[in-house]
Amino acid sequence: MPADVFRIAGLSAPRISPDGKTLLFFRSRVNLQTDKRDSELIALDIATHAQRNLKAPAQAHDVSWSPDGSRIAYVSEDTEHHAQVWVMPASGGDARQYTHSKTGVDQYSWRPGGSAIAYVAFDRVPERTGIAKWEDAFEVTDNGYMHAGPFPPAHLWIDDRRLTHGAWSVAAGSAGSTISWADGGRRIAFVRLPDALLGDAERSTIETVDTTSSRIAPLTSRTRYEFNPRYSPDGRYLAYTYARAGDAMNEADIWLSNGRGAGKDLTLRSIDANTTNFAWYPDSRALLVQANHGTTSMLWRLTIAGRAERIFTGNVNVLGDFDGSIARDGAIAFVGSTANRPGEIYYRSASGKLSRVTDYNAAIAAKPLGKVTTLNWTNDGFHEDGVLTYPAAFKSGRKYPLVLLIHGGPTGTSTTSFDELAQLMAARGWFVLRPNYRGSDNLGNAFQHAIYIDATAGPGRDILAGVAAAQRSAPIDPKRICVSGWSYGGMMTSWLITQDHRWACAVSGAAVDDLVYDYSLADDISADRASMPGSPFVGNNMAVYRSVSPLTYYRNVSTPTLILSDMYDDRVPIAQSYAFYHALRDRGVPVKFYEWPVHGHFPSDPVRTVDVYRYWIDWIAKYVK
Repeated sequence: MPADVFRIAGLSAPRISPDGKTLLFFRSRVNLQTDKRDSELIALDIATHAQRNLKAPAQAHDVSWSPDGSRIAYVSEDTEHHAQVWVMPASGGDARQYTHSKTGVDQYSWRPGGSAIAYVAFDRVPERTGIAKWEDAFEVTDNGYMHAGPFPPAHLWIDDRRLTHGAWSVAAGSAGSTISWADGGRRIAFVRLPDALLGDAERSTIETVDTTSSRIAPLTSRTRYEFNPRYSPDGRYLAYTYARAGDAMNEADIWLSNGRGAGKDLTLRSIDANTTNFAWYPDSRALLVQANHGTTSMLWRLTIAGRAERIFTGNVNVLGDFDGSIARDGAIAFVGSTANRPGEIYYRSASGKLSRVTDYNAAIAAKPLGKVTTLNWTNDGFHEDGVLTYPAAFKSGRKYPLVLLIHGGPTGTSTTSFDELAQLMAARGWFVLRPNYRGSDNLGNAFQHAIYIDATAGPGRDILAGVAAAQRSAPIDPKRICVSGWSYGGMMTSWLITQDHRWACAVSGAAVDDLVYDYSLADDISADRASMPGSPFVGNNMAVYRSVSPLTYYRNVSTPTLILSDMYDDRVPIAQSYAFYHALRDRGVPVKFYEWPVHGHFPSDPVRTVDVYRYWIDWIAKYVK
């Protein structure tokens, strides 16, 4: 039942203490009275697995140990609802507010030795008084149309001392915007952007700032696509990511610099994967790297010489980040998921022994779930894959409906991790195929790059080849095949119903139905420029944009379609869904359209999340009886 989703415990931010004895993490549970997830900060004894709750607010997040292990920091709101860093003794007890930012803390990092904390905060917007309160026009540039200006930049602070200034901005609000200390606290590396707009985020460079003089220096002469700076613990090296060959459609490679110049590409010949998630081993000799490969999310140990060794985690898919999750002896803690169990905390000892140290989702794992397998096929010269989930009560000798559940991104991957929506569909007696189409980041750089100027047709052929593979391997009723997805998956759903009429029904969620609308209104228009030959309003590019947009082919649609979206979605503005809805309704195609009056690309609260699942599943059930 969809309500079972409320019972899933969330696990996040496993952090190993400097002495290697204690593991911190957050456990969250749904609070239906507030429609939020309430978190608990847990300290787990690694030797005995004994747990104790530490005193922290229900909405606390982003926990870390001080370098000496005597204190614990986390982020939570102050009385004015601004995010602040709070610090408590490692033994527990009351926390004290450490930062007092007037705009709130976006990210933070302990100084080596623990004597200070650096953080990123947005500049304050000057308060208007009198008649000026209503003179609130702002200049439009590359901002999303749902964003009201002005757009203040973010800058670095150390405790109560401001470190950087200017109209330019320190990157904030994403995993690529890490800040990192070196030289005993004399330097900080950060990502610099021309402003605070996501639409200009491709113009990212890594710079370092002297914490005494505030002198800033760029790492390289590049002008784009540098992210994720992380100094090695000994301060000798700076690892960072850079889009291969300066092309944003390529994988992000990890580069290693001595702090002066670009350095060398560590992953070009060692890991053919999108390596945006990594952390240093404490000995500074190697990096722990997480990336998707096939239908698995896996780990590698990557040495500073560029040699990569796979770290085996059995059938456990590795999730989350790793800053503070690697012990001095090489042990690793992470959130992991298997096909039949949502996330739990896992611990891989220095000897390589892997153990699950939590059991919060045992009740979900004990339910009758659908078998999950990897499905392989070939198309257009690519070896491709996807994840096929069987009906929970599967019996041989009969045929079943098939539902396509297409992932978003497109830079993402469907893996054999537990998927709550796929299992809800399996519980209804359906096969569920989650295909990895070109543009996914699990099958190498050529596969990921292949959607350049081919946003829909090529991926569509991949997905249809996956359907054929599913039909060859499983007893599927060809008259009861439905297509669905969210975001890029929604766009592929809209595309497929304009190109093919086999579908019993479709669910198109937050779909990019018109790339011209998307470029003009979304907050991340740089992604459209990178995947297409530039702006649609330059040269003959408009024809290319129209040719790959589902809305262009609306006359071909006959499939009963459900459209879903958030009202204030700035990533994929809802105007596209309105246009697609009217195009179908006005031509007599069976169509329904529901939207949620909330911000975000997908409802972030538990109740609306389950509500989306209900509308999605009920629509399919209507057409696959």
